[in-house]
Amino acid sequence: MILQVKNLFAEYENCPILNDISFELLQGEFVCLCGTNGCGKSTLLNVLANVQNDSLKITNAKILPSIKTDEKIIELSKLSRKECAQFISYMPQNEFSTWNFSVKDIVESGLFCHQKHFFKTKKDDELIKSILEDLQILHLENRLVNSLSGGEFQKVRIARALVQNPRFILLDEPASSLDFVFEPELMEFLKNAAHTKKIGILISVHNVNLAIRFADKIMLLPKNQPVIFGEPSQIITTENLEKTFKTQIQLFNHPIYNCTQIC
Repeated sequence: MILQVKNLFAEYENCPILNDISFELLQGEFVCLCGTNGCGKSTLLNVLANVQNDSLKITNAKILPSIKTDEKIIELSKLSRKECAQFISYMPQNEFSTWNFSVKDIVESGLFCHQKHFFKTKKDDELIKSILEDLQILHLENRLVNSLSGGEFQKVRIARALVQNPRFILLDEPASSLDFVFEPELMEFLKNAAHTKKIGILISVHNVNLAIRFADKIMLLPKNQPVIFGEPSQIITTENLEKTFKTQIQLFNHPIYNCTQIC
């Protein structure tokens, strides 16, 4: 199964924001999206998740955001929100909980798209416990969300996305609010989740060095230009980075990580 888009153009009130975007996200693949503030990273994730607001207009696309299977192509805009959520779990950059639910209640809400009735099974409870343990937040399950730190709440949101059991997960800056110790741990966790659970995971990140270390593929998004997409060893060049970030870049090979890094 593949999440795909081809030759997509979009604008806000006649102001172009996405220009000729084409790429494919495969199940089992961990991909990082990098670019400057305002280049359209969040907008692209919104479009892929089929949750764009009314002020955004898709002006052209050879293939709109779609799920490609062996038998057919499913255009996401033709699915209901619940149907779409069975394929894609989306975590926006900012979220505030209106109700002071417990951590366990928040994470359980990820099950809703698969339920016909509001009843959990023993298997559901085991899945929730396993994911909370993997993210090292099982001890928080009975805490109220308004009592959590920003980093703890981020982990809860990621747990909810995984409990949703989608084919693809889109995360907008999931490492925000996390300390520098947990940031690489999260990247490694998400990469392992993509590989072991066969989920296609696409995240936007500001830390390009971490993206190079952990991503199977990287998508560079220069403002108002097509994406540069491929394996880190292929696309992480001085030319591509300077085109994306509009500043001089120097690269070196890290002796411990054994990969290219920005200095």
